[in-house]
Amino acid sequence: MINKSLFNELISYEDNNNNMIKKIMTIGVLGASTLGMMAANASPNGVYVTGQLGYANTHMKNKIVLSGAEGSGFSIPNNTSGGRLALGYQFNPYLAVEMGYMRLLKQKGTLKLAPTSAWAAGSETLAQNAFDVAAKGIIPISDKLNIYGKIGVAYLTSTITSDFNSIQNNQNDYFGIAKHKFAPEAAVGVSYNITHNVALDTSWTHIQPLGKNRPGNIDFVAVGIGYSFG
Repeated sequence: MINKSLFNELISYEDNNNNMIKKIMTIGVLGASTLGMMAANASPNGVYVTGQLGYANTHMKNKIVLSGAEGSGFSIPNNTSGGRLALGYQFNPYLAVEMGYMRLLKQKGTLKLAPTSAWAAGSETLAQNAFDVAAKGIIPISDKLNIYGKIGVAYLTSTITSDFNSIQNNQNDYFGIAKHKFAPEAAVGVSYNITHNVALDTSWTHIQPLGKNRPGNIDFVAVGIGYSFG
């Protein structure tokens, strides 16, 4: 014969287990529903375009320097503005691939001449642009807010041109800067969906040239707007 108190304990244990299982199932369903809603309201899949404007640090000030007697000389500034256009394809709420073109405004260093300098007046100009291809990982934070990271490779062009007495010459070899370089690229950013197809975007992109005769690293901070055709 089963002891009554033991029987009651068994019934209570079973009820507690059932309640716990129900709670776990409820949490699981709610979690799955939340993730499903976030994925459904995240940036749509398919082709998208993005345009950005921003500020860049080229880290070239110490690489393009010319110094002469009594303070004559010049250097290229580090800071400039630029823009980037990108075309991408989003496979799902979490993964996309992207190719883009970034162009920086020309940076110019004007030769400062001492009174006794024998140099002619002139300047050096740096022009840089880059094509890139990257994989993009996306984390939906809410139905509108996403954070993302990108990793890829950029093909960087750096052209240094001198202008002395209206005579222009390429100076890449003189300063030991390769005109063309492949470089690893990484970026982090945040996007906010204004509508299902339109999103505001802000990001930081870092391009890291490697090897000999490399130009400076490029850090590009930008804001922009994107449109998805999905």
